[in-house]
Amino acid sequence: MFFVNLTLGLLLLGFVVWHYGGPALQVLGADPSALMLLAFVATAVVTVVCLSWRWGYVLAGLSQNLSLVKLALFRSCAHTLAALIPSGKLGGDPLRVFLAIRSGVPAGDGVASVTVDRTQEIGSTAPFSLIFAALLLQADIPHIERALITVLVGTFGLVLGSILAVRRLRRGAGLVSALVRATRMDRLAFIKSQHEVIGAAERSVLALADQTQRMLVAFLAGLVANLLVVAEFWFLLVAFDLPSDTTAIAAALFATGAAHLLPVPAGIGVLEGAQMWIFGMLGYSENVGLAVGLAVRLRELVWILPGTIYMLGWSPLKGARSQSGAASN
Repeated sequence: MFFVNLTLGLLLLGFVVWHYGGPALQVLGADPSALMLLAFVATAVVTVVCLSWRWGYVLAGLSQNLSLVKLALFRSCAHTLAALIPSGKLGGDPLRVFLAIRSGVPAGDGVASVTVDRTQEIGSTAPFSLIFAALLLQADIPHIERALITVLVGTFGLVLGSILAVRRLRRGAGLVSALVRATRMDRLAFIKSQHEVIGAAERSVLALADQTQRMLVAFLAGLVANLLVVAEFWFLLVAFDLPSDTTAIAAALFATGAAHLLPVPAGIGVLEGAQMWIFGMLGYSENVGLAVGLAVRLRELVWILPGTIYMLGWSPLKGARSQSGAASN
């Protein structure tokens, strides 16, 4: 299925580039601003640093510390994997846990920190999604009211689910551990061997939930990161002299988010097509819409480049061989 969706995405991308690629590239290459592109890259770096700092701040609540450089690299690796494995940006979280554990963080704390960090990220993104949907609703984009309702329901569900989860943990009822017991999965050897990790992760989540001030600061850091993302898009669109008013930025962000929800690796073809559709609804030509899509694709590359380089330079087998050699000596 992965390769089928990838093939379909490449075919879609090939179609739009064949028909509109030349004019779109002319739009992008007309008079790009090097200063604005530099500002975009700098803002992207600050965004990643802000998100990485929040993860580190959550880890510090469990008395665990990783360097900001490591945290940033691990986040970029997770972003790379999440782009390749369509999962609403969740696909890279297991990799983040693995890399944190590999760096010396206890397994339970690693799982808990990523879980809480991801919850914070979803929660701090929700207000912006509501604002973007409201702006597009005013612009008469069709079917946006459904997306607005979905975001509202999702936000309510996240808040309610978080409250209920913390209450269960405080009662000692457990979450994943309760599911494991109820389904009798603890009879499986692998699950049984990880039972202590599950329990430790739940205790760590509860420990973080009880640190109200820390959770509030982490949430505020998420709001700042989302503001930085908006700035990223503004700098990027202005750099290529593309539509950059409030509605255009909301459209670009909304289409980017929607494209990554579809089961196509890296949103290939879908991302570009989504930008063409939504900017077409705003009255712009297909050339402008594709130019926005290609500019956003550049942003995607900037975000995944550090993690890609890091993963290409590190091999689990190489690390295993090194440890084996050290043990034999």
